Amino acid sequence: MDNIKKKSSFAAVFSICAVMYSAYVGPGFASGTQTVSYFLNKGWIGVIVGPLVAGILCFIFNLLLFEINRIYTPHTYREAYNTIYRAKGLQLFFGTFKEIQVIVVVLIALSAQISTTATLLFQLFGLPKLIGTILFCLAVLLLALFGADLLRKVGSVLGICILLICGYVAVICLGNAWEPAMDFLARRVSYTEYGFTAPKAWFSMLMIVVFFMNGYEACVPASIGIIKTRKDVFVESLVTALLCSVSTMIFTIIFAAGMPAVLKEEIPTLWAINELSNAGWISRILYVVFAIAAMLSSSVAFIFTVCNRFEPLIQKVWIKSTGFSRKLVIALVFILICTFGSSFGLLNIIKYGYGTFTTIVGPVMLVPLIISVPYRLWKDRKDGILAENYELKEAK
Repeated sequence: MDNIKKKSSFAAVFSICAVMYSAYVGPGFASGTQTVSYFLNKGWIGVIVGPLVAGILCFIFNLLLFEINRIYTPHTYREAYNTIYRAKGLQLFFGTFKEIQVIVVVLIALSAQISTTATLLFQLFGLPKLIGTILFCLAVLLLALFGADLLRKVGSVLGICILLICGYVAVICLGNAWEPAMDFLARRVSYTEYGFTAPKAWFSMLMIVVFFMNGYEACVPASIGIIKTRKDVFVESLVTALLCSVSTMIFTIIFAAGMPAVLKEEIPTLWAINELSNAGWISRILYVVFAIAAMLSSSVAFIFTVCNRFEPLIQKVWIKSTGFSRKLVIALVFILICTFGSSFGLLNIIKYGYGTFTTIVGPVMLVPLIISVPYRLWKDRKDGILAENYELKEAK
């Protein structure tokens, strides 16, 4: 019976890891553009060393945040940060920053997804990018307004599908990629050849931990009653870090086989399927179908997020409007802005949009945790809020 309990407990903890990982393995990872942009233009250190160190950081931040979850059981991301930072000024700052972060994520990610879809449809079927953009945006708008329940039901399935496709790409491409990738490593190509200094190269690579931690928001309420012990925190942190860093490393090795030309590829994963595998057209079509499906699911979720956030605010101004009309206007505004943003091209969106986003969010939301979480635990233990074993005294 004890063994059964241990297994079920591990299965529950692993489900949290799965949420964290699926939030990372989204369209940006599936297209390969994100991986190439963060690691391959840093030379040989970006192939294995960079993802490994990023994984160590991911492990540390998971330890810190899920320990807060375990002890204080916050129900929302904002509650978690309010627990860490007790001063009203700090709570206001991090709460406001989070609101801005959500809007920026929607704008950048949706622009990237529109651009990726148009590129995939053009490369595989020759469909003009303008037509692909219009069709994708119409699908997002219609599903966001009329088909949300259906899409939410299949969203997790699409996530699993894109994960399986990525695994399949790794299996069919890694063998042929190995020798040229090892040759790239042996040549010790430096980050300086791509215009980076050592501090900039390392900072850029390690800030991908922001994407490694993308699923934390959803895991705050989900971890209640599951992450119960420090062992659970350790297991969740280790498994999540390994999943994110090792899968990233597999693809950095695959893409290293195409350096430096792969840096100019808009969809490096499609390049890998075409150049490094013996797979036929069915594999390419399956990849495109599931990648677009995952992006469609994610895009609708983004539109729903902003609609639910701003619809009550617009109601105060547009008093005689209906809920549907308000959501329609919000959805149209964001889709039009992101359609314009997609015109900058996927490579530029990832390089400048994602790059700027992680450059700001990482130091503001994650790096301070290295000091603030240990301080919070020490202070609460000193003040008698926590017992010697770092459990809430009220819980006894």
